[in-house]
Amino acid sequence: MEETQNQNQEPVQEFSQPQGNGVSFPTVGAEKKGNGAKTLLIVGILILVGVLGYVIYKSASGNGAETTLSEPTPYINMAAEEPTSSPEPTASASSAPVQAADKTKIKIQVQNGTGITGEAAFLENILKGLGYTSVAVGNSATQDETETQVSFASTVPTSVVNEITTKLNATYQTVTKTSSTSTTYDVVVITGLQKGATAKPTATPTATP
Repeated sequence: MEETQNQNQEPVQEFSQPQGNGVSFPTVGAEKKGNGAKTLLIVGILILVGVLGYVIYKSASGNGAETTLSEPTPYINMAAEEPTSSPEPTASASSAPVQAADKTKIKIQVQNGTGITGEAAFLENILKGLGYTSVAVGNSATQDETETQVSFASTVPTSVVNEITTKLNATYQTVTKTSSTSTTYDVVVITGLQKGATAKPTATPTATP
């Protein structure tokens, strides 16, 4: 019986050893606690990185907003400078050329005062070349004129007076300008000698037998 009890007691000791070995369970629990601490550390790092990223994003977006706000400043300055250039159209309007006179409505009479054939027609061609289309020709009461005489009506534009006078001075030896008394023509010219020309010789009376 004692041997049987001893045999029965030995397994009890063997069973108790696993219980002694089972004391290592807290060690496993410690490892789980260590893994939890690592997890918390990783989560903390991730949160820190997220916060830093958010701060960097906000600072970058803040700088962009400041740049955008500073851009309209030169636009306002440019708008303020525009009125300084507005007076230019006024200056150009004041310097607009005066409308040219209608030369086709100027009535001109050319009289040959030298007695030299073709003198009136010669000046007629010159005046038509300047644009005057209404030109009449004829002979003067005197045929020994050496000085060219021109008369203008008060209604003749200054541009016409200056143009015709300049052309006569370039063509004839001497030009005299007066006011016209004619009611038919705006300009009356009595031709004299051209530059370089000589007077027409007078006819000598023939002797009678």
